Amino acid sequence: MNIFIKPLLGISILGGALLITGCNAAQTDTTGTNPVAGDTTKANIKPASDAPATATANTAAPGDADGHDHGGSMPGMPGMMARTHTTKLAFSSNPSAIPVGQPVTWTLQISDAKSGDAVNNFEIEMTKKMHLIVVKNDLSWFNHVHPQFQGNGTFLVTTALPSAGTYKIYADYTVKGVGQEVPQFEFATAGQTVTPAKVSIVPDKMQGMWLVNKFNAHPESQPDTKGGAVYEIAMMPMPMNIVAGQDTMLHFQVRDDKGNPVKDLQPYLGAMGHCVILSSDTNSYLHSHPMAEGAQHDMGGMKMGGDAKMDGMKMDGAKGGDMKGMDMGGMKMDSPAPKSGGPDVMFHTNFPKAGLYKVWGQFQHKGKIITANYVVNVAPGTAKDAAGESGHTH
Repeated sequence: MNIFIKPLLGISILGGALLITGCNAAQTDTTGTNPVAGDTTKANIKPASDAPATATANTAAPGDADGHDHGGSMPGMPGMMARTHTTKLAFSSNPSAIPVGQPVTWTLQISDAKSGDAVNNFEIEMTKKMHLIVVKNDLSWFNHVHPQFQGNGTFLVTTALPSAGTYKIYADYTVKGVGQEVPQFEFATAGQTVTPAKVSIVPDKMQGMWLVNKFNAHPESQPDTKGGAVYEIAMMPMPMNIVAGQDTMLHFQVRDDKGNPVKDLQPYLGAMGHCVILSSDTNSYLHSHPMAEGAQHDMGGMKMGGDAKMDGMKMDGAKGGDMKGMDMGGMKMDSPAPKSGGPDVMFHTNFPKAGLYKVWGQFQHKGKIITANYVVNVAPGTAKDAAGESGHTH
């Protein structure tokens, strides 16, 4: 098994997760105005209803955190640190009335929140200057696209939406000397108005120790393409009972359609997988990359729930409650990112608040992307959890 840990760069810490507005890292709330395509809105923590026409990466408010996670919490750091973010996003579309099922070009303009000057000094994170997550606001549809930087603070991307309604984007980028920011923005397709999210999701049921389902592979950024190979993707939360403010490992296992482990996964955007997590109100956003090079991670003491622990536990090739082949007890993960790997890919995160979350895991095999999704329930944490005093480090 190949497990690797991504170094932490330019991120603020909030409640044990890596949180920003804008790896576990985005901390914005987009309640407020109801924009239409071509307009802009403000992404705020509890903004006033007359928010101005820009989407701004704002201060992460303690206790109201959205998160974005590159795979780690950092005990010993002051809990609930808030960092004021410095950029804003202006969104427009050509055509401005966004049709359904047709390619449309979006423009995302990033500028300094105070001066209004274009921002140009973007870091490359996971091979891209911007990762754009697009969801329908009921969380029934998901896409991960990569706008191309044009200079002068401008990114362009051409994409299509599958059905009429309200959508939300999360523009995930890192500015040199500033850190990572994720402004959020909502818009509606042609003939529609932006409506509040009506998310009706329920937690998926465990099969033994795993959540298990089958998903079709698709070309990158084309999730609606039919006919791709079928894969069985399993996910095991560790601990099984997820608690807000406590470190959590999401252990994915990629299998073929017959349930056999896939051991030749290909890196996708420089990693063996990507994991995006959204709260049911769509305000909390976490983007976690798999455990990667450059850090050591002792799994021996992590509790699975109840009296079960990770010591000596074997997981490779596991189906249902069976766990064989991967000895996690005392494992230190410090190997470089491999050219291929699998079937196990693990993401370290920290859910900022209680409630339902939808989790998307993305993996690459034979040049195609497999996008799996599950719904998990997160129980309320304690004051100690909120202060970021539990968990382990990279």
